[in-house]
Amino acid sequence: MNFSPSMSVCATCALWGGPRQPGPANSSVAVGNASDKGQCLGGGFNGANVPASGSCGQWQKWPPLK
Repeated sequence: MNFSPSMSVCATCALWGGPRQPGPANSSVAVGNASDKGQCLGGGFNGANVPASGSCGQWQKWPPLK
């Protein structure tokens, strides 16, 4: 599953600790599945395991996408 860097979801957030890879030319983020979970590392669900497709009001763009 790929997410566009313009999408404010956990997979594209600097505060998400789940497994992901930047796509070609850092134009996307690849995760295995939208429901794959990773730990929130300081965002709105700090410490919780949240899905790649989740979102909150503390989203910050993942640095490889800049």
